[in-house]
Amino acid sequence: MMGSRAYKGGDECDAFSRRSRRILSWKPGELRTIKRRYWKRMRKTAHDEVARTGMAAIARGPEGMQGW
Repeated sequence: MMGSRAYKGGDECDAFSRRSRRILSWKPGELRTIKRRYWKRMRKTAHDEVARTGMAAIARGPEGMQGW
């Protein structure tokens, strides 16, 4: 997850770019929708990566410990 941003389309690139945001005009709520869709995809990717590598068992902690 800690890599360069993998955009799906130019809208995401424009939404995160300061230069493009100054040039383009956006409808109310459009930027929020684009960014929400992007971050949801990143969270899903990170979740899948954790499940794939088996880190989920480590993240849960030892069984029987209530403090985790």
